[in-house]
Amino acid sequence: MIDLFKKGFFTGLGLVIVTAEEVEKKIHNLVEKGKLSAEEGENIINDFLHKSENQQTHVQEWISKNIKSTMESLDIARREDMENLEARVSSLEDRIATLESLRIEEGKKTDQG
Repeated sequence: MIDLFKKGFFTGLGLVIVTAEEVEKKIHNLVEKGKLSAEEGENIINDFLHKSENQQTHVQEWISKNIKSTMESLDIARREDMENLEARVSSLEDRIATLESLRIEEGKKTDQG
């Protein structure tokens, strides 16, 4: 599911890049034809790029929010949850090993006594 979101995001990002390149080409073409001054063309391009960056940030936040919501609704363990469980299992394994060694030592004492 995360791969699907990633593919969608990168496809969207690719479209933004292609669109930005197309806008720049068209603006430069208008400047060359004398329909826009170089300064006007640069202002339009900069404005477009600024708005695109803002939109990209908005889309990234939206995707992140929706992925988080989807993961929570699917009740999938987070990395942090898994790390906590691994630490608990490791601690329990250590305790079991300690108890087993104590039991073995007590068994030896009983056999000797």
